[in-house]
Amino acid sequence: MADKIAQLRADGIQKRLVQEGRGPALDYQDGTKVTFHYRTMLCSSDQKVLDDSRTRDKPMELIFGKKFKLPVWETILHSMQEGEVAEFLCDTKHVVFYPMVSK
Repeated sequence: MADKIAQLRADGIQKRLVQEGRGPALDYQDGTKVTFHYRTMLCSSDQKVLDDSRTRDKPMELIFGKKFKLPVWETILHSMQEGEVAEFLCDTKHVVFYPMVSK
């Protein structure tokens, strides 16, 4: 797992663990479907919430290898375990298209 965290840092992504996951590290092969909740916030002093899947009572579903519109989702999910809660701070290069794909 340490190598995955190091790769995140090298890619301009910082991870802060909020709650540890359970079980062994998962190997997300292409075709693996994951379901998760997320909250997207501005990196500003007020941390304005831009999007929150819980407000729609519907988690995000992603299938690895299907060329998701924001590749950073797959990148950060590869560093997580089942049940884990984490915060990620991503360089702008990873989220510049977020306003267009979040609609």
